[in-house]
Amino acid sequence: MDIHNTDDLLKIVDSKYSLCITLAKRARELGIYLSAKKNMERVNVIAPLTETESEDPLEIAMKELLENKVSFVRVKDGIK
Repeated sequence: MDIHNTDDLLKIVDSKYSLCITLAKRARELGIYLSAKKNMERVNVIAPLTETESEDPLEIAMKELLENKVSFVRVKDGIK
């Protein structure tokens, strides 16, 4: 597993909270995709956007974020 520096990731997002939520949501999607791929099932989830040999959804999500292939949008309106 590659160890990514959180300082590099924090340059892309505006806070640690946004980083955590962004990575968690994308890793969950990738986990569903990888599980379905292993079981030869079809799912409506976007495949990994970057080439990697890793099977770890969190590592793939971090690499996608570092390569600017995944982003987030801060919503001003919402539940407070």
